[in-house]
Amino acid sequence: MREWDERLVDKVKVSSAGFISQKLRDRLAKVHVSFPDPFYNRFMAETTQGALLKKGITVPDEWKSKELSPEMVEDADLLITALPEQQEELVNLYPRDRFKIFTTREMSRWEEYLIFEDFGVCPMDNTFWNYVEENPDYVSKVISAMEETLIRAFPNILKQLGIRERGKRKSQSFGSPA
Repeated sequence: MREWDERLVDKVKVSSAGFISQKLRDRLAKVHVSFPDPFYNRFMAETTQGALLKKGITVPDEWKSKELSPEMVEDADLLITALPEQQEELVNLYPRDRFKIFTTREMSRWEEYLIFEDFGVCPMDNTFWNYVEENPDYVSKVISAMEETLIRAFPNILKQLGIRERGKRKSQSFGSPA
């Protein structure tokens, strides 16, 4: 994958934004788990920053979370959700954009257990957010699972964006599909 880094850095813009599905909101409400206020526009938890740093990923101190907006959906060439419920709800909210909304599982074509899809491992009480944001073992496992999934998804992400792999007979193409 490293051979692509330099060639893609000016061609592909990657962005991250959060989207909480109504199914998750309802599930947490049933067990009286409220969302932190504010939920977006918060700094990344130190535990998460530390786990990413162990993977060689540095996050600027001023980085803050952001909520997925309709403009982001419209402007994106590809949206990849962590959870199937997110994809389902986004497709319902943005039916014209359904062709560009996928799950990490679809892109990776990985059928094995993915911890970030399993909230059954999290306490379903008022310690929920502390656990998912500050428990070093959980955070590390989620980051590792997401890393593995995205590495597996990388060739399909390139294909979806219309980027040909090195060594293919046709000429290289970069950018978004027209």
